Amino acid sequence: MNLPRLIAPTRNFLDLLRSRRSTRALELAPLPEAAAVVREALEADFLGSGSHLGRKRKRVISAGALHPVKCVVIDPDGLAITYDDDTDQFLAIKPRNPDLLAAAMTKCAAVLPSAHGHVISLLADVRAPSTVYTNPDSLLWRDAGAVLQTLALVSEAFDLGFCPLGILGQEFADALLPVDHQFLGVGVAVIGRSASE
Repeated sequence: MNLPRLIAPTRNFLDLLRSRRSTRALELAPLPEAAAVVREALEADFLGSGSHLGRKRKRVISAGALHPVKCVVIDPDGLAITYDDDTDQFLAIKPRNPDLLAAAMTKCAAVLPSAHGHVISLLADVRAPSTVYTNPDSLLWRDAGAVLQTLALVSEAFDLGFCPLGILGQEFADALLPVDHQFLGVGVAVIGRSASE
């Protein structure tokens, strides 16, 4: 998908940090705005080669610079796109199981009925950290938390509301990916324009 690169307004970091709060009442923002948040948070500034192949330098911390956490943005109609940080492109995903995707979206709406925005599903490639670490599970969860926090701050920078839902979202991985995928749902959030409650 060809989505434009949007630039956030310039803000003082401490002001941004102090103003960031989870926003529970949301309206749908245009897809390019939601995608811009994901791109800004996950864009790779450096791609490793040679002995550093598979490692990336980003704004988000990650164990071993492996960055196993990926983001899928899903609109209320079930259109799903993912950000490919290797090529700096958004790719449309045709769900393998549309019924399971619809059930996952319904679950999100039940958790936070006032949030009418794009759902962001965090999916972690469980194979990536195990190539370097013996017991990588805690690192995977730490990385997911770092991505979630960075998305929240970048959303604030773009004047968008953001709210983590407190669910893992394994249904999204299972709905979107092939049966034999190696991805773990590690978080779900909703992003959109702030609405009055």
